[in-house]
Order: sequence, then structure tokens, then C-alpha cells
Amino acid sequence: MERDDSNSGELLSARAFSIQSCVGMLHQNKRVAREEALADLVAALEGFMRADEIADHRYEQALDRCFSLLGNGGSAKERKAAYRAIAIYALTVGGSKAKILLDRLFDVDSLSGMAPSTASDAERAVAAVTLVCAKTAADAKRPLKAVREVIDQTASPQVLAAALSAWTLLLPKAANLRAMAPFKVIAKHLGADGRAVRMAAGEALAVCVELNHLPHHPDPPSTYWYRRYTPPEPKPEDRPLLESRVAELAAGADVLHKKEHAEEAVLFRQIKDLLEANPPLQAKQPQGGPVEAIKPEGGPCPEKSWSWSSSTGCRVKVRTWAKLVQLNFLKQYLGEEGFAAHFQLNRPLFRDSLGLNRAAGGAEEEDLLTAQEKKQLRNDKDKQRTKDINKDRRNKNTQY
Repeated sequence: MERDDSNSGELLSARAFSIQSCVGMLHQNKRVAREEALADLVAALEGFMRADEIADHRYEQALDRCFSLLGNGGSAKERKAAYRAIAIYALTVGGSKAKILLDRLFDVDSLSGMAPSTASDAERAVAAVTLVCAKTAADAKRPLKAVREVIDQTASPQVLAAALSAWTLLLPKAANLRAMAPFKVIAKHLGADGRAVRMAAGEALAVCVELNHLPHHPDPPSTYWYRRYTPPEPKPEDRPLLESRVAELAAGADVLHKKEHAEEAVLFRQIKDLLEANPPLQAKQPQGGPVEAIKPEGGPCPEKSWSWSSSTGCRVKVRTWAKLVQLNFLKQYLGEEGFAAHFQLNRPLFRDSLGLNRAAGGAEEEDLLTAQEKKQLRNDKDKQRTKDINKDRRNKNTQY
């Protein structure tokens, strides 16, 4: 899924951007002036505003105007930029302010029934805000339900890919995956014509398996009834057919131009390995007792590391599919330069909300520091090294 924001220019610095001027232009009657102000606001937020800058109450005035444009039928370009401004502001401030923005998004719009382009922008904005503010399963319940309705009702490949990505992003926050019946959705869209839709469905499958929610595998009957047993036809969401479809996509058997689908084949080979490493739950029947499920001894999923990097030099390693989906979503939503700026400066998002630190199996601690913090860390290490050398010298002099 590609980022399709209209502002592809350089990010605005805080010095070049005037929030006062922006608020004034947002209240003008001329649509062109409002669109220009929204583009500047989005570009400034992509470049990441520090806490002392974004605390200015005029940013909240600008967001109020964004919600007004969403509710009063702004142009398609205005609505697109308004959704992005609200979502990126939420990614910047997080916490209770982001939760308020999520509630206001649902008050303004219902995701189902929108035009395809608007629905795509809206669901990604909802997913981004939920990612940063949902601390409990109850916080994610409403967004998950809304995005699922979009998936069930739309036929547009663009909207489906965006909706599946947003849905996958929020799956780890769900209270009861089994009640959501995710494999019916996944099985349906693994057979889609669009490559982006199939890949989004594959990522959802990988996240479910990683969360130890495995697809149903028909159990053979007890030995007493075995001779009379006729195996039923497996359902599309059952494990045998899912594994068969994943194997086909991993081999690239149903595509004409394999070079163009190399990324898809690599993804499904990784998913195939994940399924093989997580075999079906084995069943045993104690004498005179009910059937019990035995989890595989290898654990829910094997530990595997992915290296993620951008052309701007950011690099992070993740060991879970959920974290990989989160990073890919943020990279696509913020764009290369926006992601680089937030990755370097937005520590509350990447360290506190996403848990990307050494203890969580993410990037090395030094990789998440700003340039100034890295310089200070090197100075501290140099000072400590000098102290250690001097201490060793004093100890040697004392001995002799």
C-alpha cells in the first residue's frame, strides 16, 4: 500500500511554519487558501513538533477547523489533508489527547458507506490514532468493529488493502480473537485479484499465528469410529486450505509476471515457514475423560529477526510480525522523511507506545536516540573511559 498524500515536498521546519497564519487561512472562504493551509499543517506535523511547540493552543484551534471541514462537507482534498493532520497530531501527542481525537473522529463520520477514497483516508486515520491511544482491549473494540464493517462491505481493492492493513495493525489489541472469526476474512481475501489485498491478508494470518490463535484443523475421530468415518470437506478458513493457498502464493504459481510479485512470494514463504513452525494443536484423550489439546512444545512462534531500513538511514530490528506491521504502517502513512523525523525525535511513540527498545527485542538503545543524545552518550562514554584509565594508572603507581 503506497502513501498517497498530495504533499510530497520537503518537510516544513518549525521556524518556517506559522500556526497563527495557518489558523487564519483555515477560516477563509476560499477553498484554495484552506487547502494550502492544510498542506502546510500536515508538512509541519510530519516534521515532528516538540512538546513546547505543539503545546500552543492554536494547534487545537487548527484541529477544530479540520473536524469542521470533515463534518460540513469539505472538498476531497481538504478531507484527505484533515484526516492526516488529525492522525499525525495524535501520533505526536499520544495519551488522553489522542483518545479524545478518536472519539471525535467517530462522532464526525461512520467509516461504512463512504466513498472509496474517503473511507481509505478515514480508516487509516482511525488506525493510527488507535495505535497510539488504545491501552486496553476495550479502547480498540470500536475501531476494530468499524474497520471490519468496511472490509465486509467494500469491493474496492484500494480500500480493502487499507482496511486489512488497519485491521491487522489493531489485532494484537483485541480481547477475543476467536470471537472475531478472523480466518474467514483472511481466507476470503487470500484469493483476491489484487496483490496488495493478498499481502495484507497474509500479514493478518501471520499476526494471528504469532498471537497463538491457530486456524482450525479437523481432528480425526477416535479409533472406534474410524471405519465408519467420512471426512467432511474442509472449509476455506480451515488450516489445510489456508496452508495450501499460502504454499501457492509462496511458489508464485498463479502469477504471470513473477518478477513483479517477488516481494509477495518472499512474504508468503515467510508465512509458510511460520505455519510449519506452529503445527496444529495435538489432541489426546485420557482414559474415561474428555479430549485435551496439547500445545506444541516449540512455543507459539519461532523467534525471527527482520531488518527494516529506509533510504534516509533509519534502521531497526524487530522480532515479531506485529511490530513489523506497525513499522510498515507508520512508514507508509508518514512517508520516508516524515518517518525518519518521528523515528529520531518521537520517543514517546516508538519507545513507550510501540515498545521498541532492547528489552522488547527491538532496536539497539542507541539507535533510538536523537543526534544530540547520541553525542552526549559518546561524551559520557569517553569520560568514563578516561576515568577508568586514570584509575588503573593510579593503582599501578600505588603497587610500585
